[in-house]
Amino acid sequence: MLTRRTLMTVATAAVLSAGFAGAAAAQDWKAKYPELVFAVIPAENASGVTDRYQPLMDYLSKELGVKVTLRVANDYAAVIEGQ
Repeated sequence: MLTRRTLMTVATAAVLSAGFAGAAAAQDWKAKYPELVFAVIPAENASGVTDRYQPLMDYLSKELGVKVTLRVANDYAAVIEGQ
C-alpha cells in the first residue's frame, strides 16, 4: 500500500518533470516563428499610427527576442487574411 509520503514524492516528481518539459517547449516557438506581425486597424486617421506603435514594437522585439513588425490594415478582414 502506498504511503502518503510516497504519493507526495511521486506527485512532486510529476509536477517538476512537467514544468521542465514546458520550459523546453516554450523556447521552441522562436525557431518556428522568427518574426511576429502585429496588425492594427486605425479608428480614424491612419497617419501617425506607425510613430505611435513603434515604441511598443521595439519593446516587444527586445523582450521576446524576435523581430516584431507592424502592419496597418484597412479593415478586420485584411488582418485575418494577413494582408
